[in-house]
Amino acid sequence: MWWELEKDIRASATKKIREHERYRKRVIDEGARRLRRSTGSPSLSAPNRPTTWDANPAFDPYHVRARAKSISHSITQRLRSGAYSPLDPINFSVPKPDGGKRLVTSFAIADEVISSRLYRSLLDKNRPLLSARSYAYRDDIGVNDAIAHIQSEWRSEHRVFVAEYDFTNFFDSISHDHIWSTLESLGIVMTSLERVLIRAFLEASTSSGHGGSTLRRSGVPLGTSVSLFLANVAASPLDRALERLGVGFVRYADDTVIWSRDYAAICRAVDELHRVSANIGSPINQSKSNGVRLLVSPSTERAEINFTSEVEYLGHALGLQSIRMRDRAEAQVRRHITGLLFNNLLREPKAGTQDWTRVGRLDRDYVTYIWQLRRYLYGHLTENEVRRVNRGAPPPRNLTGVLSRFPLINDDPSLRELDRWITTQTLLALRKRAALLTRTLTFGSPPVPWTMTRERLIDLTTKSARTGDTIDLRMPSALRMASVVRRAVRTHGTRVVGSATPLYGDTSL
Repeated sequence: MWWELEKDIRASATKKIREHERYRKRVIDEGARRLRRSTGSPSLSAPNRPTTWDANPAFDPYHVRARAKSISHSITQRLRSGAYSPLDPINFSVPKPDGGKRLVTSFAIADEVISSRLYRSLLDKNRPLLSARSYAYRDDIGVNDAIAHIQSEWRSEHRVFVAEYDFTNFFDSISHDHIWSTLESLGIVMTSLERVLIRAFLEASTSSGHGGSTLRRSGVPLGTSVSLFLANVAASPLDRALERLGVGFVRYADDTVIWSRDYAAICRAVDELHRVSANIGSPINQSKSNGVRLLVSPSTERAEINFTSEVEYLGHALGLQSIRMRDRAEAQVRRHITGLLFNNLLREPKAGTQDWTRVGRLDRDYVTYIWQLRRYLYGHLTENEVRRVNRGAPPPRNLTGVLSRFPLINDDPSLRELDRWITTQTLLALRKRAALLTRTLTFGSPPVPWTMTRERLIDLTTKSARTGDTIDLRMPSALRMASVVRRAVRTHGTRVVGSATPLYGDTSL
């Protein structure tokens, strides 16, 4: 547990520093763009320094990196003597997508390195003991694999009974007694030191970093690596019970979908779910659980029980043969694009501070908008690259951009509608921008692309007045990028794309 500890502590601190510096650069670059667009003195956002860094030097990556050798030596001595325990973590709340707050625990950088090592060691040794249908927080399977399994099971069905249940405050409620008994009953392989470390992280204080700390008596700290393994272990009895019943299911942490052709079997599965939830200490969240429904085709008009044509799971809306982004995920995409339009095309005209030198023969702020929109949808790919890959074999490269987080969606009509919405909103923003600026400025001829039709805007290219080079302003397409992602996944598998669900289970996107 202590080999090359200095190297890992230094690497972890360096990673946090680079993440912070990339964030600072994004904020500063956006401020510079705002200044270029404006003739006034706009109020610019300043990069924020994480408050945890000032609460304790052990959270400050610059401090930790400079003292990695002495920190690693101290921790190594405590590990060898059996006296190690993590420093008091800092707890803070983050809003949940559906309201309420989630308590997240931030550990000191060196302690998180120990937690990460413990997680990797336990997972590597005990992977065969975990269910193949448990997809959360693993390096061999993940969200896309869960969605792919559901698709393979449902695609040949005409109707199937589905049970959707969610636990209440799962991470905060897990019984420590249940964790220890499950570790024993599953036969989890661990050393005596690993057992001591598990207890140390389980009982980490619930302080806010300003005194008054108390030992944690239930729940696992949400925000550290070893908690991910322990949360999976806590729900493993549910996996085994469902496997014995012979029903289909996938579980991502506390988010479980169960299905069967047999209504009696699905009812028995729900009984097991309630029994296990009581043992875990986290009751079923009735307000967020749809219960048992009949999943049918969209053309179905009536059924003998409550029915639906889609099930929302891990950022997706899943039908018997269709997969699309769930409504909340698509709404988030639309909000982001609306923000790009406002920041680039409407903010300064509305404030009366637009720099007119940016609006000559070509509207340079529109060029910036298209580039930012392309980066959001396509990641690092250009328009030419997207079109070329759509015509040939995709190379084995990692795809980025928001569409790469949904590699299995196949509902082209919804993507086509999203493309129409993007073009429409862009046209409306250009019309509004033109109306605002022509009140105070006179143009010999309208700048490109203020007066263009939808068709011309979609395929727009122009020449740079300064260099004569072609400027590619073709409208990025969600449908086109989704096609690239699908082709890449068929050729190279889901490892070439991202994940729809961030690390700690926020499935808002």
